[in-house]
Amino acid sequence: MRRLTFILLTACLVVLSSACSKKNAEDIDLNVVEHQAAIKFENDVLDFRTINDGEKVTGSFKFKNTGKYDLVISDVSANCGCTIADYPHGAIKPGEEGVISVTYDSKGSKGMRVQKLVTVLSNTNPSRNVLKIVADVR
Repeated sequence: MRRLTFILLTACLVVLSSACSKKNAEDIDLNVVEHQAAIKFENDVLDFRTINDGEKVTGSFKFKNTGKYDLVISDVSANCGCTIADYPHGAIKPGEEGVISVTYDSKGSKGMRVQKLVTVLSNTNPSRNVLKIVADVR
């Protein structure tokens, strides 16, 4: 009888413990979402129009932190080695603006309509924003 009582009490404690842990995890997730920045891009497509094969072109994506908390961009990457991005590495305060500069090297793309993706990772929701570069290479 004692053994059965012990097993039942242990099972109840495990169930209660996991229920409390789940509640706390949900509370933490809500707090994280509430304390995120918001990023608003002026444009999410950069069109270099027609460029020559081998030409390097540079453009920029302007953005603003429209949230209530500091915006931190943790990484900006392109889907190919032909595109390089430069971005602000410090915190961008609410209401402040910033620029992500990108350089595309068209070498070897003659006769193509190129579309390159630039992925921005930050403390926003969603945490991943995708920008696009397009050009006709002649």
